[in-house]
Order: sequence, then structure tokens, then C-alpha cells
Amino acid sequence: DPVDCGAHIDMDYYTFIDSCFALLPGFRNYYRTGAQHKGTLKELFEKIRIVGLENEKLMFKATKNINTHKGANFLYGVVISAWAYSVNPNLEDLRSTIKEMTEGLVESELESLKDFSTHGEVVYKNFGFTGIRGEVEKGIPLVFETVLPILNNHEDYHLSLKMALLELIKLNNDSNILKRGGIEGLEFAKRLANQPYENLDRHLIMMNESFIQKNLSPGGTADLLALSIFINMLIMSQSDQNEENN
Repeated sequence: DPVDCGAHIDMDYYTFIDSCFALLPGFRNYYRTGAQHKGTLKELFEKIRIVGLENEKLMFKATKNINTHKGANFLYGVVISAWAYSVNPNLEDLRSTIKEMTEGLVESELESLKDFSTHGEVVYKNFGFTGIRGEVEKGIPLVFETVLPILNNHEDYHLSLKMALLELIKLNNDSNILKRGGIEGLEFAKRLANQPYENLDRHLIMMNESFIQKNLSPGGTADLLALSIFINMLIMSQSDQNEENN
């Protein structure tokens, strides 16, 4: 963020801005692909994976091969194309579409493996965590069941975002933390998130400083929080539009 780079010595706030703008054309392509798709939802998933790989190349070109949003690119590709395909769905329909798109993903890409090369594959082999694949196949429960209820049931929106972040760190087996700190780092992060506090802002500042000291970064958690904000904005915008039409 603009205040500090967290545990990332290879990137800064401006790297993120460059990455965001580089990904934008692909995000539009996700929407077009979903809106124009006529086949099965599994076929749609295969289409957007191709779009996603091209978008990833644009990201790496803009960031000089620094991975800023690889996981987010995947998540947004699934959600944006599912939203466009379903034509302004409610949350239940959106989640159902995501599940149908990604059904069998863990079995086909993790459970059947004999060689484990990528970080996500190694995490599955060592700890049994299905990561982002398992999350989308279950309909992204950390977003739909954990974060969105917090955002929608609290009057102070900015406070709800901080509360949601803390809850995600408690629950998410964040692959970014695992990559940097192993299972000990993940358990450390969850312990900090579960500690009682009197002032949430001071507690989050303390956690940030502790993560920097231990070279931990909850990047997967950040992706899920950002995605939750995005979906919440889509639903709110749709609700406002429906009211205007009525």
C-alpha cells in the first residue's frame, strides 16, 4: 500500500497500479467471453483459462516478471465470466454458476497428480490444502459465507473491511504465507489474528509489523478480500439499478 511494502522487497504500490491497468483489458475480455458463451459452463471455464493466461502475460510484462496478481487474475476471471453468463444474478445464482464451472477441478488437477511442481501442487502434496482450486470449486465460501455477511451486516463499512480481513486471516490457509513461512508461519499468522484486542487498528498495525519481521505476506487473503469488495459492489449496483427501473 502507499504506507509500506509489507514483506515484499520486490514490489511497491506503483508496481500494483501498473499491474491493475495491465489486467484491465483481460477483465473486459472475461466479461465478453461469459456474455457471449453458448456452451456448457465447463466449456466456459476452459475458455476463460485461455484468456487468463494471456492476461497473466500482460501482468508480468507490466511488472517486469513480478507476481502481483496471478491468483487474483484467476479468481476474477471465474467470477466476472460467471456474472456475465448469468446476466446479473443474485448471490446464490452466481455461486451456483461458479461451482458448476469448476466442478471436478481438484480431482483433475491435484488428486490425480504424480509429479508436483507448482507451489499450489506442492502445498497440496505436503499439507492437503486444495488452495484456490478447492475454494472456487466449493463456490468461494470464504467470500460468500464469511466476508460478504460481515460487509452487509455492519453500519461502518471501513470497520467491516478490517474485521473481514482479520476473519480471513484466521480461516484461510493462505498459500502465500505457506510459501514464505511454511506451516509454522501460517499457524503464527492465525494465532495473531485470533488474539484478543482493544483497538482493531493498533492490532492490525502490530500484525503488519510482525509479518514484515517474519517475511510473511497474506496475499491470497488480500485477493479474497478484494474479490469480496468487488462482488459486493456488483450486487449493490444491481440493487440500485433495479430500484431505478421500478
